[in-house]
Amino acid sequence: MKKCNLFLSTGILILFTACTTKSALNHFEKDPMSANAIQYTKKADLIYNNEINSMIIATYLNNINKEYKSDKLNSFLVGIHLVNKNEHDFEKNDYKITLNDKKPLHLSKIDRSSKLVSSIPLKNNWANYYLLQFENDENKNMNILFNHSTFGEAKINFQK
Repeated sequence: MKKCNLFLSTGILILFTACTTKSALNHFEKDPMSANAIQYTKKADLIYNNEINSMIIATYLNNINKEYKSDKLNSFLVGIHLVNKNEHDFEKNDYKITLNDKKPLHLSKIDRSSKLVSSIPLKNNWANYYLLQFENDENKNMNILFNHSTFGEAKINFQK
């Protein structure tokens, strides 16, 4: 009887395993940039009075997109969602963003439906997306600081 149960259990296990063709990596086959981007995407919340005031999602583009590979610039795709705001433009709402205490050399708003935004694995449908480029320095640690004079700051750390 024990042998019968063992064979039955093994047979069921093999049946379920053999019929499965999907794995987690199969979801990335059509977009290899998205598979790479998961390693270089991070999220932080700016919390004020024990409530989330804003959310920031940053993806370091230099290591995942040939177009942004550079020794002179560090490029990031940044999504910013300001909670309970009608206008999500962080600059118009007096928020600031820096990398290692330096302002961006280039900042441009990116459409949510762009190929660049669709290729990142972590998105917020209510966020505004920006391409931010900062002067590259020798520092291996990159600290993005998103702050507001009243609401405080959120920090994201990356390694080159």
